Amino acid sequence: MKIGIIGHLKFPIARPHSGGLESFTQAFVEALCRRGHDVDLFAAGDSDPSLPLVPITEHATVPESQRRLGAVDHHWIEDVEDDAYSRLMIRLSESDYDVIHNHSLSPLPLRFAGILPSRLLTTVHVPVLPRLASELRSRRAERCGDFVNISRTNAASWRPLIPSQTIIHNGVDTQFWQACGRSGERPAGSERAVWFGRILAEKGTHLAIEAAHRAGLPIDVVGPICDADYFEHRVRPLLRTGDHYHGHQRHERLRDLIRGASVALVTPCWDEPFGLVVAEAAACGTPVAGFARGALPEIVDAAVGRLAAPNDVPGLARAITACLQLDRDSCCRTIQRRFGFDRMVADYERLYQQLPVRVAA
Repeated sequence: MKIGIIGHLKFPIARPHSGGLESFTQAFVEALCRRGHDVDLFAAGDSDPSLPLVPITEHATVPESQRRLGAVDHHWIEDVEDDAYSRLMIRLSESDYDVIHNHSLSPLPLRFAGILPSRLLTTVHVPVLPRLASELRSRRAERCGDFVNISRTNAASWRPLIPSQTIIHNGVDTQFWQACGRSGERPAGSERAVWFGRILAEKGTHLAIEAAHRAGLPIDVVGPICDADYFEHRVRPLLRTGDHYHGHQRHERLRDLIRGASVALVTPCWDEPFGLVVAEAAACGTPVAGFARGALPEIVDAAVGRLAAPNDVPGLARAITACLQLDRDSCCRTIQRRFGFDRMVADYERLYQQLPVRVAA
């Protein structure tokens, strides 16, 4: 099939990824290409040039705002993105794609869905955002195309605005995210915890450090600092001798750190729509201790890890201790069965085939 993928513009679609959506988009486009589809990715021009990239801005908007204005100016970012997506959608109105698949965080593709020659498919990667919600209220979802949601929990939050949604759980590349050696064995050396992701308050990095210390474990923290004040005042002061902040690492180094940990901590202070970090860690054979928020209860079963009540640091410390007894091989097998990337891509391909290829004239 000929497929147009609308990416988001806030960060480059390039390794090392700024977050889960960038990682998902790159892996998804690469998988579609491997499976023989003709794919164009509409994204920021500083994305990975090895992708079938069609730039619609020269630079990703968040780092460009920081470079130009010295801060993240959301109004400036919205203006730049709205202009880019408006021009893109007019361009796509004269295209011949079999499917136009929207992974952006912008309301503009929904607004222009009616002018496209093929049905717009949007994957909802986020909780209810005000601009998207406003667009759906004004236009009604049935006029904006078809929708996929990445978890039952996230779909429920969107249901008042999007009554009809297909659920396709995100997947991870279990050929890459996998244990080394004998996956049932715990790593050699002292027990350690690992936390990885974007470092900002809504991800709860400081709570992970506190819980690891309560459980008697040092911790490795990995990821880009997205809120410098939060890192300097809430995260760095908690790091002790034996703890390490490793910065923003490429996937290969991140995988090594996960494999070497006894437990991975996932500490959302918001309702995570999915939680790719859970699946990536467990696919490496590392059990997950986390907070029962958002979609985490859909992913973390008894084979994968243990959950504590939201923001409950003592409860999370107990979950960490329980995870040390879990079988690492069971973690791997569970993720391979439930959240493998090939399963997810095949689900999307079946959905593509069910969509109207052309809108009737």
